[in-house]
Amino acid sequence: MAEVAERIAEKENMAMKHTIKKRIRIEEIEEYLSPNIFVIEDVINKSGATIISKGTELATLAKYSSNLPKALHQGGIETIAIVINEHIEIEALENIIKSTDFGISKIDSEFARDTVDQIKDVYSRIASGECEESNISNLVNQGKSLAKVIYQAPEIMFCLGHVRDKDEYTYVHSLNVALIGGFLANKLFPDDKEMVESLSVGGILHDLGKARIPISILNKPGALTEDEFEIMKKHTIYGEELAKEFGVSDPRVLSIIRNHHERFNGNGYPDALSSDKISTEAKIAAVTDVFDALTAKRVYKEPMDCRDAVVMMIEKMSVNFDPIILRTLIVSIGLYPPGTIVELSDGSVGVVVGTNGKDLIRPHVIPINDRDIKKAKDIKIVDISQNSDCLFIRKVLNDLGKIAF
Repeated sequence: MAEVAERIAEKENMAMKHTIKKRIRIEEIEEYLSPNIFVIEDVINKSGATIISKGTELATLAKYSSNLPKALHQGGIETIAIVINEHIEIEALENIIKSTDFGISKIDSEFARDTVDQIKDVYSRIASGECEESNISNLVNQGKSLAKVIYQAPEIMFCLGHVRDKDEYTYVHSLNVALIGGFLANKLFPDDKEMVESLSVGGILHDLGKARIPISILNKPGALTEDEFEIMKKHTIYGEELAKEFGVSDPRVLSIIRNHHERFNGNGYPDALSSDKISTEAKIAAVTDVFDALTAKRVYKEPMDCRDAVVMMIEKMSVNFDPIILRTLIVSIGLYPPGTIVELSDGSVGVVVGTNGKDLIRPHVIPINDRDIKKAKDIKIVDISQNSDCLFIRKVLNDLGKIAF
């Protein structure tokens, strides 16, 4: 499941603005008597007189006629051209997606928040020298619980959390890497629950060593100096040391912690491993770590739309990753990842909620507009690859990115 500029951090207060132009039949007009729907060309009757001026709001016009369709028909008018100015509240859209039963398993928001809080607490304890083995084992158990959720939630990537403020990035990122990693492990190895568990636990712990990196470097708003970057790179080694110190012995989890910045072409760190020298678990973690980092808001960069992140990973970064794992990510989320807001070929707006994994360009979409938001019970998922009206995505409008929990 995700996820955008200042809009991700502030999107609770935002509305997505979208304009749809279309020509409607007079008998349809009563469906369009809502605010923000305007006539976009003069309506001229059979005598040549302008009876509705361009720019007139249909809702206002209806106040002056008890039977608008009849009056227009009498003037010889069969169709009129209109523009619909949609103002879809992002927060309202998120709430609908989270609260409506679409038959999609979603991670429980309280569980997600509890996981983030636990990660944050452990980092704080490590930094202050108060961490105990039980604190780490609790995180490990949380990762195992997360793995059980992933078994039953194939669209889990749609439920990734977004960062509310700069200080939360590392903790939310760890949860997201666990979710995406477990998701990909489940796709690649559907019969290997231990693999899914390793990626879930390893994802939660993968940046543990950042607890030993100075905050001034971790949250620096500008580019790191060469010396600062050398310090930052040590978080992989620190993380492995901390994990072992506090009782983590699973070699697969330790590999994720130490080697999630290794690259398939050998240009990674800390050990400059390449290809088959990197564990499968670390290869998966490398893909998930980069995908989430690209789509997250940081103090030094704006977030990238999920679709743009996928394109970048294909076009500019593919040599860094195991091609099978990268392909699995792309096929699983499609070219229109969950959370992408799109305009469909019929002029309607929709939000992508998933893909069948076979048709990358025609995913599952919730057609939605401002009127639908007021009546969530009427919203349904449409598989546009199976739609009899041959719907297709005309363009991308926006990106919810990651849903707030």
